[in-house]
Amino acid sequence: MVHAIIRATPPESLVDWKLVFRDPLPTYVSPKSRIALIGDAAHPFLPTSIQGASQSMEDGVTAAICLELAGKKNVPEALRVYEKIRYERVHAVQQTGITNRDNWHKADFAKVKANPESVKLPRHEWVLNFDAQEHAYKVFDETLKGLKSVTEESDARASL
Repeated sequence: MVHAIIRATPPESLVDWKLVFRDPLPTYVSPKSRIALIGDAAHPFLPTSIQGASQSMEDGVTAAICLELAGKKNVPEALRVYEKIRYERVHAVQQTGITNRDNWHKADFAKVKANPESVKLPRHEWVLNFDAQEHAYKVFDETLKGLKSVTEESDARASL
């Protein structure tokens, strides 16, 4: 039926929509740490990850909690902590979309026909059952402490 629909569609109405992937940005935060990217602006997801909107919400929750805990006078500090909390998790979730894409686009359809489960969307518990709010509250202080330690070491080296 799908083939019949495609054959019946006028060629000028068909769109070859390319999926574009971008390597992770080195940072989500501006040089003065007054602006932070969230969602697809920071980390675009392939549709095969099925996580773009979810990760954007996790970003928003994490940024809000970091701003709350750091206070109005410490926005740069809050945004650096937000990035540190989110960066590795987001990158790992992005990888799931790449893995799914590769599995689906390189599928041996004779094997898929024999075992349809082989192309079933994996549902990773570590992705789906994550509480960004709880996590941000839990790791904020330790993350901030670690960032301050790195900054102090860097400042000490610079003064030598």
